[in-house]
Parts: sequence; structure tokens; C-alpha cells
Amino acid sequence: MADFPISGSQNYIQVGKESTYGSVAASITVALGHNQSITPTENMNETPVYGLGSPYPSKSYSGLFEGRLTINFDLASSYFLELVMGSCTDADDGTYGYSHTYVDNTGYAASSFSLEDGSDLDEDVVKKYLGCVVDSCEITGRVGESSPVVLNCLYANLTKANSGLDSSPASDAEELLIFSEGSLQIPSGTTINRVQSITLRIVKNAQLIWGLGSRIASKAIWKTMIFEWDVEATYENDALDETLYGQATGPLTATNPAGAASLVLTWSNGAATTARRSLTITLGTSQIVSIETPKRIGELTITRIKGYSISNTSIIGIDNTATNPL
Repeated sequence: MADFPISGSQNYIQVGKESTYGSVAASITVALGHNQSITPTENMNETPVYGLGSPYPSKSYSGLFEGRLTINFDLASSYFLELVMGSCTDADDGTYGYSHTYVDNTGYAASSFSLEDGSDLDEDVVKKYLGCVVDSCEITGRVGESSPVVLNCLYANLTKANSGLDSSPASDAEELLIFSEGSLQIPSGTTINRVQSITLRIVKNAQLIWGLGSRIASKAIWKTMIFEWDVEATYENDALDETLYGQATGPLTATNPAGAASLVLTWSNGAATTARRSLTITLGTSQIVSIETPKRIGELTITRIKGYSISNTSIIGIDNTATNPL
């Protein structure tokens, strides 16, 4: 049969957590969210070699194999956060079903996963990206929209086959968590009214590690970690200005501003008992880096706040599934 173009509806992705870095996960059967999409990059770092006597290359060689994935989806279940943070503890919540608490791995070691990318072509293509690690995770809540998530990942290796296409790929069984279910507190207990958008970036600063003898990375690490955030809200008071300055009357001249004690970002459907679906991200000391507040005739005054938080107090998802499927 002749080759025929396809669209995204004839592709799928699903993931599974690896027990050994770069070795295919025992089970690759979990969806990250709704409306999934992926942009994979495969780079052999091919390098031309020149010599005296000719302007053209005489040889070439392949350098390090480097892979990158950009994965987009809409927030529903919280399970993907185990890949971002490294570890998950499941527990009976006692009121709302089950809680999934996402924490750093012991020793802050990077967690890896395998991702299966299937394409229903005339001759099927199934690629498995191995040794995937999250470099950054971006979660956005914006008025009038679903809550999009972007995972920027590195990976070490891949396998390609022309069989094994999953005829029933994984999907997320949970409902979307959307803008109308969100709230923001800076600090905990002080709700920011009429937030127009917030983007939280969990930056892991991942790096692949190679050694002599192979162009395939054999390990990956997370080097530094920070929580960055951008907020847009209606300008109604000067409380965050004072947090930026470190005092009520203007910037401190010598000592460092203390910042806010915490930041709490929540999505919750507000349902009772086991119908509750929520994600609560509580961060530690939160510093405001800058505030921008354009003031124009005939326009709503919006203040734009950039900041970062230096620690993770707790990240907890609530649903009625006893165990995170990863």
C-alpha cells in the first residue's frame, strides 16, 4: 500500500516509570492528561570535518545522541507529578478518597520514565523513548481556559519498531481541573482576588551524563531545583508591593526583604467525600522579584508579578484511586 499522510488523531503517547535508568519500563500504560501532544527531537550531533586544500568537508562523524521531548496536555489527574518530583506516597485520605503526595527522591536523584509514541501509518511506527527525565514542568491557570501543562524533558535513547502499536492506548479517566476551580494564596490564608492567570514553573535543571565508549547517555541528574511563578491579577491593594519592598513605605535600604512565608496554589472541584478531585501545591518562602502595573485610560489595571519559591512544603493530589498507576 502507498504511504499516506496522517494527523495527530492517529498517534498516541503513554508513559511508565523506569526501575533502571534507560531500560524500558516494565509497564507503559499511563496517560499524562487530556488533549496530549508531543514534539520529539532526535539529534545525532553530526559534525562535518574539513581539511586544508578544499572548502568542502572530507569526513563527518556523529557525536553525542541527544533527545528532547516537549509534552503538552491539560490538567486532570495529578499522577504526572511523580515524574516531576521523583516520588509519590499514596494514602487513604479518610474524607475525600485517596491522597497522592509528591516529594523529592531521597538524595534528590532524578527519576526516569519511558514514553511510548505510536503512529498508525501504513507501516506502523512505535518509538519508545528511554531514560526520559523532566527538565521543567509548567502549569498554567488562566481565566476562561483549561489548565495546560508543559513538560520539557531530556531522554537518553530510543527504540523503533514497525509493530506493537497499542490498539487501546491509555487515557486519563479524571475530569479536567479548570480555571474556575483554581485559587491562589500569598501567603497561606491570604487569597489573591481576581487572579487572571498564574504560571508555575518547576525547574529541575536536568543533565544527561555520557562516558567514553558510547554516544548514549548512561545517567541523568537534577542539578538545582526552584519554583518560579508569574501572576497577573487586578490591581486592588498594595499588599504585594510591600512584600516586594520588605516594608510599607518603600524598598529596604540595607537588609533583605523577608518575602512571603508561603504560596498556595489550588485546583479543587469542591465535591464532597470520594467525589473530591483536587491538586494543592504549597510552597515555602516566596520572594517577589518584580512587579509591573501598566495604567492606561479605558483599560482594566492589571498587575504582573514575577517571583520564585525556594522550597516545596507539600504537593498533594486527591482522587478516588488508591494507588498512583505509575
